[in-house]
Amino acid sequence: MYRTLSRTVLLVLGLFLAARSGSTPLIAGGQALASADAKAWMGEWALTIEGGRGPQERSLTIKDVSGKVAATLGGGRGGAIEITDVSKKGNDLVLKFKQQGRGGEVDVVMTLAMQADGTLKVSQELGGNTQSGTGKKKT
Repeated sequence: MYRTLSRTVLLVLGLFLAARSGSTPLIAGGQALASADAKAWMGEWALTIEGGRGPQERSLTIKDVSGKVAATLGGGRGGAIEITDVSKKGNDLVLKFKQQGRGGEVDVVMTLAMQADGTLKVSQELGGNTQSGTGKKKT
């Protein structure tokens, strides 16, 4: 009985560690977002997000990493944030990450909606608050 229990515990622990060590996230359907599915968003962006202290400027780089979409968000507390949990919801790109806030680490969901003029409409949910803003591609 203890041998079976030990094997089960080791199997569950192994699966947990394997899931946490992956460098690309899983999204619905079990696939990471392929870079080819996010061509319009690729590149360097200047975001302006309205926060509690007024507008906040942040740089966002959306890039290809081994055929999958990843991003780097600059500025903010704690420096740049590497984002690997990137998916699409309808026509929008969704980035999920953790950010250092006043009360500690906060889960953030940032949604990027491409506008007809090539700019972004940005919506960011963090700690129960929603912030909005815009994004312009850097040249």
